[in-house]
Amino acid sequence: MLACCAAPAWVEVVAAGRPYPDRATLLAAADAALRRLTWAEVSLAISAHPRIGERPAGGDRESAWSRREQAGVAADADTRTALKRANLDYERRFDQVFLIFATGKSQAEILDALRHRLDNDDETERRTVQEELRKIALLRLERLVTDPTAPLSTHVLDLERGRPAAGVPVRLERGAETLAKGRTDDDGRLREWVPEDGWAAGDYRLVFDVAGYLDGATFFPEITIGFRVTAPDQHHHVPLLLNRHGYTTYRGS
Repeated sequence: MLACCAAPAWVEVVAAGRPYPDRATLLAAADAALRRLTWAEVSLAISAHPRIGERPAGGDRESAWSRREQAGVAADADTRTALKRANLDYERRFDQVFLIFATGKSQAEILDALRHRLDNDDETERRTVQEELRKIALLRLERLVTDPTAPLSTHVLDLERGRPAAGVPVRLERGAETLAKGRTDDDGRLREWVPEDGWAAGDYRLVFDVAGYLDGATFFPEITIGFRVTAPDQHHHVPLLLNRHGYTTYRGS
């Protein structure tokens, strides 16, 4: 929930209201709690957001959501320069990063809104920022409960030891490019690690560095699984069932 809104006070209030009978009740409670945030709590929350136009490269959920929300911000040089200058002007004026609900907005709309808001007085801008934060947090919360899956996940199971394989390094490749790197968690899983804006139809490879996990005593020190994505809007799960002398995989759900 902190990836939805990095204000601990909001998370505590919403979590304390569980269980919620349905999504609408959850969103209503979350909305009410967002409207009650103090300016200090709002400032803490917006400090977790990147500058508009500077999409983070991390594999965590918050970074993936930021990239998805800024998908309409073009990457051409003129736009980057204009956004950088306007961001700096805004930060000098209000001593905080510019925050806007970017989903569905074009580069021109975002840049125009940024320049327009430079004329706001402090109180007006604070109200605007809190409203933008509210819209972002509610969208992310709705995604959290209705669209929890990442584009690609994997799960490594150690068949010899009868338990999940934790700490296995994994990388995702497409052609000569490495798209993402990560390690399986304590449950042997790896999720929320693939940049959504780098995911499309095509041929990919999952490369598992299992030699370290198996202390080098394996016939396959590195396992590569090639697979083809034809429906990038669907979730893809590619597990690995592992032992020292072989492995199995399949298309999971």
